[in-house]
Amino acid sequence: MIRITRIGHVTLSTPDPERQVAHYAGLLGLSIAAREGDTIWMACPDDHRSIALRHGEAAGCTALSLQVPAGTELRDFARQLSRQGVAAEAQSDAAPDTPQRLLLATPDGLRIEVEAERPAGRAAGEGPIIPRKLGHAAFRVTDPERTVAFFTEALGFRVSDWMGDFFAFLRCGPDHHTVNFIRSPAARLHHIAFELRDWDHVKEACDALGAQRIPLIWGPGRHTVGHNLYTYHHDPDGQIVELFAELDRMSDEAGGAWDQRPWHQETPLRPRRWEMDPFLSNAWGIGTPQGFRDA
Repeated sequence: MIRITRIGHVTLSTPDPERQVAHYAGLLGLSIAAREGDTIWMACPDDHRSIALRHGEAAGCTALSLQVPAGTELRDFARQLSRQGVAAEAQSDAAPDTPQRLLLATPDGLRIEVEAERPAGRAAGEGPIIPRKLGHAAFRVTDPERTVAFFTEALGFRVSDWMGDFFAFLRCGPDHHTVNFIRSPAARLHHIAFELRDWDHVKEACDALGAQRIPLIWGPGRHTVGHNLYTYHHDPDGQIVELFAELDRMSDEAGGAWDQRPWHQETPLRPRRWEMDPFLSNAWGIGTPQGFRDA
């Protein structure tokens, strides 16, 4: 079975691309990888692409790019999807350095662009933060169970954890989650997340945001599900951006347990459905801000 192996990039529609570039390049430190028409592609050092900014009337996420192993024949993947009742359209030369990709849609209508993995290792940008990579994207969906079934059965993701029955975390590689889905009346992006080096890098990022008078909307803290350190802030379009470090990883997929960390509640720690608890969102005790889950 051909499986998705990593996240590619997210495409963000924006009324003011240059204002967004000032944030993601000037502050976060992503480099500009390419410009073509009304689209600007930007990248972290460990990504080929991290985000694409496309001019549009309203701010939002219009597509999620996912990658299959280099050398995969996309037409073989299209046939595999067809056997599962998922329609995929082939597209050629739709973006710089992208000779082929497949287009498909999730049950809630999110556009998925499937591409082959390409080399990363881009030069770092010049902003003060400079995340390592785009780590994951989180979406509000109307039916998490249906969305999880689509990502696991059609795309080969694995379920990492559930928070109650309303929030699912899925992985396609060793990182705890590549995508997550929270139940909501309306489907749209909740946040995008960039990985930092460590706790010191989180503190540096908080200082850089504060120097620009950009307030944190939550954090710093440590999530219990995934155990990552985190902060959240808004970009100029009001999209939520998470900066995180120390996310759980599963180096031995066959063993089925997360790599041991001192802050784990049990050993070995395995994927589970977490029961609701006041410390579930933040192991340090400061709970989810009012309205954050529905933001």
